[in-house]
Amino acid sequence: MALMNGREAHMSRIAAFLAMLGLATTAQAAELKDICGDCRFEKFSTCNEFLEGINFDKQGHGWAVGLMTGAIVEVTPDGKCSVRAKTGGKPNGARFHADGRLFVTDQQRGVLTYDPRTNAIAVFADKIDGKPMINANDLVFDDKGGLYVTVPGTSSYLDRTGQFVYFAPGSTTAQVLVDKLPYPNGVALAPGGQFVNIGLYGDKTIINIPAVTNPSKARGAYAAVRTEGGIGPDGMTMDSDGRLYWANFFSGAVGVADTRGFVIGYMKLPDEAGRFTTNLAFHGGYIYVTEAQRGEIWRVRVTTKGQALYYQP
Repeated sequence: MALMNGREAHMSRIAAFLAMLGLATTAQAAELKDICGDCRFEKFSTCNEFLEGINFDKQGHGWAVGLMTGAIVEVTPDGKCSVRAKTGGKPNGARFHADGRLFVTDQQRGVLTYDPRTNAIAVFADKIDGKPMINANDLVFDDKGGLYVTVPGTSSYLDRTGQFVYFAPGSTTAQVLVDKLPYPNGVALAPGGQFVNIGLYGDKTIINIPAVTNPSKARGAYAAVRTEGGIGPDGMTMDSDGRLYWANFFSGAVGVADTRGFVIGYMKLPDEAGRFTTNLAFHGGYIYVTEAQRGEIWRVRVTTKGQALYYQP
């Protein structure tokens, strides 16, 4: 018994050390069928926009943005789309704050706020180190209300000048966390909020870095997942079991990786759907996916839940 207790204590210390590094000791669901059965998508809505930034408010309404028209789009639970406002730029991502405002990344205007109650749009931040914020792409809040934003600028696989920035709670000043990135795109916080996943669209890679609030200096950034097909990882999210999901742009698919960084597989939209899969969100037992080529939202029923977001109780 003493030997068993000693072994359990040893394994517990190993698990704690791996957790500190942002790693996991076990993989969740080795096959797609464990997550989505036959993974058959159904069309939920047609909005006729280059759709990005899907997420849901506390009332269960979907919200997305139209990159080409500047539209902020509300989608009712029965799939009807309506343009609620225009940003005057090119909105690329959207996330709800706990106070009910929708924060929007806009390629031309920086980070904006939109209040669905009043339709008011305001500039939250449009500069980094005194220079214009170019091509703000995606965003996510931590559990304190701090905001992470990907800013690819004009970067690419060859031009590695993209940035990843953070706004501390209550601050509108960008803190540059990482630069020299090949088109940073989607972003998702790991469970516990101590690590951040960043999709490098220009390199078919998802990297993992310590979060601003992580007190440990045990490790730096590493390549967590290598993607395949399409062009690269776009919008991202995670489920409550720690698996990572990304919209794989130009492949018409959603990639899934387990807690050990192995790619489980790709949930593929049907042949009649477009290939511009841009973003995704969990809601009500489904994963919803924006497809920008035809301006549609598709969904697939899943057995898991999305990771709780900042605005959710």
